[in-house]
Amino acid sequence: MIYIVFQNGQDAQRLFEQLSKAPQPYGKLLYDDKTITVFFHEQNVAHMRALFIPIFSSCIIRAFETRWILSIISRTFFYENEEEQQQILQLTYSFIDGERHDYRLGKKINVPREQLIAQSLHECLQEGVFSFESLITFRLKPYYDRLMHYVELAIDEYKLEQEYQTFVQLLREIVASRQPKMSVLHLVYENETFQFFDDHFFYLSPHQLKQFIDRRLMVSQPMYIDTSVLAPLVSIAPEKIYMYTNVTDVGMIQTIQNVFQERIELRTPLDFPKKYAYNDIHSE
Repeated sequence: MIYIVFQNGQDAQRLFEQLSKAPQPYGKLLYDDKTITVFFHEQNVAHMRALFIPIFSSCIIRAFETRWILSIISRTFFYENEEEQQQILQLTYSFIDGERHDYRLGKKINVPREQLIAQSLHECLQEGVFSFESLITFRLKPYYDRLMHYVELAIDEYKLEQEYQTFVQLLREIVASRQPKMSVLHLVYENETFQFFDDHFFYLSPHQLKQFIDRRLMVSQPMYIDTSVLAPLVSIAPEKIYMYTNVTDVGMIQTIQNVFQERIELRTPLDFPKKYAYNDIHSE
């Protein structure tokens, strides 16, 4: 048998509920106020522990991980606003689940966090009776370090997104305040390259685009503004942009859409009359 003793009855109940939902090939459970008792089916205790540990590890994560992450966000990094906490929490899980690239360590983190908990459990389970609070206070440091790592990544990402949203809003205001230098502009994105065309489908060379750029725009922005695409677009501030592309998950395309909003209309490259464009480009 294994006795897991809790100081907090709610924690005991929460973990017992998770354990009760999970498979129990090791034996059965008993919950009594602040104690969870694990009964093994077999006399081979080592085999039963081996079955129990990964299940117990996963249940700890399901029962407590979100709360622990929120605690790191609020107590270590002092984010007290609930909406901010939830946004950082979602970003944290996007790193944990691999939806976002861990640019600090990349593939170096290859031990699942369940395994980190399992490694900490082996010694506790040898004793037969252990305090859950002592486990989370003294034994789970590698696991907590992993959570801290992901929260730091999430906060970095959150700050970048906040800066990006501020940047986009500033560009929207600049576009709204400017007198358009063109009524219509055609923008073609192919082979990872943007090509500009005026309302008559005449190609605008990089040199021509450079002449449109408002130099005040370049020195007044808190963030770097791309000089080949975004700066000309914002400086021209066309009333209408037709963008010809088959992809929308490109960062610059999304930024252009976010800045120009209802002024932009997406079309496919097949909609563009290339016979005009190619003649003009080749004559450059």
